[in-house]
Amino acid sequence: MHNTPKMVTPDQLDRRSVLKGVTLGAGAVVLQPFLQRLEAEQAGQAPPKRFIFFLESNGLYPHHIQPRNLAAPPRGADRLIDRSLADLELPEPIAPLTPFKNRMAIIQKLSHKISGGGDHGKGYGGLGCFNWRRGIAGQTIDHALGSAQRSIIPVVGLCVPPSANAAFANSVSASAPRRPTPMVCQPDLAFQMLFGSVADGDAGRAFQARNRLLDWARSDIRRVRSELPAMDREQLDIYLDTFEQMRSRQDRVNDNRERLRANLPALDRFDSRRTTQRFEAQCAIATASLASGLTNVVTIDAAGGIGNYHTWTDLGVTKDGHAIGHSVDAPDSVQFAIAIRRFHAERVADLARRLDAVREGNGTMLDNTLIIWMSDSGEGHHGFCAEWPLVLVGGSAGRLRTSGRFLQYPNYETAGNRTIANFYLSLLHAVGDRRERFGERDPNMNEAEQAGPLAEIMA
Repeated sequence: MHNTPKMVTPDQLDRRSVLKGVTLGAGAVVLQPFLQRLEAEQAGQAPPKRFIFFLESNGLYPHHIQPRNLAAPPRGADRLIDRSLADLELPEPIAPLTPFKNRMAIIQKLSHKISGGGDHGKGYGGLGCFNWRRGIAGQTIDHALGSAQRSIIPVVGLCVPPSANAAFANSVSASAPRRPTPMVCQPDLAFQMLFGSVADGDAGRAFQARNRLLDWARSDIRRVRSELPAMDREQLDIYLDTFEQMRSRQDRVNDNRERLRANLPALDRFDSRRTTQRFEAQCAIATASLASGLTNVVTIDAAGGIGNYHTWTDLGVTKDGHAIGHSVDAPDSVQFAIAIRRFHAERVADLARRLDAVREGNGTMLDNTLIIWMSDSGEGHHGFCAEWPLVLVGGSAGRLRTSGRFLQYPNYETAGNRTIANFYLSLLHAVGDRRERFGERDPNMNEAEQAGPLAEIMA
């Protein structure tokens, strides 16, 4: 007969930590990068360049983002099309972005075959430029950008899975091979983790309790690790690494209290179980994380992993994403897909509005933040990735020419076709990382056309 274990209270965790000799709190050295950045800002140096990766699940259909009055035939072109968006009309699915038309870009037909064809998503391959079936084979672009500039948290990962009960998901972001970034699924949990140190009431108490729990958990993991055979330790190291990352960020967040307090997001929708409101709350957390200086890079995963599909009942949608993807031409699927796309476009527009409301230097935070709206599965439900559509909103402190432009590259396996890796290299060059390769090469493409950034968008 087994006794039911009793729940451990925060006070008991404190005593256990003391008995185990665990030292709470972080040394000042972990704040040095952040303090250096504050000094740079006060000295009038340029603000950091920030990025939001907004990954929509189930494909981003090319015709949903193609301007309405673009001269035909645009889809089969074997040459580069470079047009101003000023005289083009945005299609209905992305019409909510019209107020930002002079600060956005639509890029069509960049290929991304290396991520893998078919299936319901590309997982880490989308941001990582390797075949998704290989698992976490390398660093993803969000972490490459996050490590190029100093910040407290390299990447803030947020997620909106179908279930309101999920706490974390490992889905699209990784700091290194076999090192996934935990994506926080619940807005209230994300709020507590990021801003709980300055919140009142339950959020503040939960923040302190979570610190103690993480101390206890990582201490126990270390102890268990020493008792495992060598062959099992590597697997446990992944879990230990996650706890170390989470506890380290908690300490650094605690030392940034005043800036966090000034950018505290509203709490009204954070505990909602409605999918649309969870999504809105995660976007609020994303912009607050950037404004408070916690991070320069946020990744928002709209689903939380391959095969996760929403049924957007709040939008009047009665089919789940999987059914829509497999009946894409059915009249109801056509309308449902537009409704879902418009909702996502509204969220991107909301991110842009929030950033544009924060003054920074001679402009706003939006001038120094690029929102990258893309799919986790290329151009469709079973994306084969001969094209991977992109919508960009915002700026990059003048390092990229992405304002008011429509770009369409030649078809895959046609001279002049470029890849998503080339686009990622453009982002890296914008933050001073001058590497000429990112991820793996597509063996069916010319090697030279896969090297370096996209010249067309480099300032």
